[in-house]
Amino acid sequence: MKSGKQKPLLSVLVKPAGPDCNMSCTYCFYLEKAALYPKDKNHRMDEETLENLVRQVMEQAGRQVSFGWQGGEPTLMGLDFFRKAVEFQQRYGRGQTVGNGLQTNGIQIDEEWTEFLHAYRFLVGLSLDGPEHIHDHYRRLKGGGTSWARVADKAR
Repeated sequence: MKSGKQKPLLSVLVKPAGPDCNMSCTYCFYLEKAALYPKDKNHRMDEETLENLVRQVMEQAGRQVSFGWQGGEPTLMGLDFFRKAVEFQQRYGRGQTVGNGLQTNGIQIDEEWTEFLHAYRFLVGLSLDGPEHIHDHYRRLKGGGTSWARVADKAR
């Protein structure tokens, strides 16, 4: 900037899987919008779009940039997608401090995910809606199963 002021933190919210999710929560706002999304299509960000997004964000960012990964369920993109995201952040970064936050229902998280998220210092928000009886009332798996035990296990 010509004024000599530093650019503030640039925060970007990214929904790489669009409305797609592996759960069927009763209060999901995407359910109201189902008619807007073709049922037979996966809504996935491709690698070219990811690269362009990260490159453009890094070019515009000042000293700090934050990527917030949400959904639907962002882990449906797979771990390789997030490896690529970090690779692009490193490639196009100009010495910025980069933060990544992932909001997830936790169903996909396993040891490999955990190691990656820890290695790259992702801030992880795990969606748990209170005690088991409340969580399982609202946050059902596709097909109707309960999810609290699986998600609570990930928090440990």
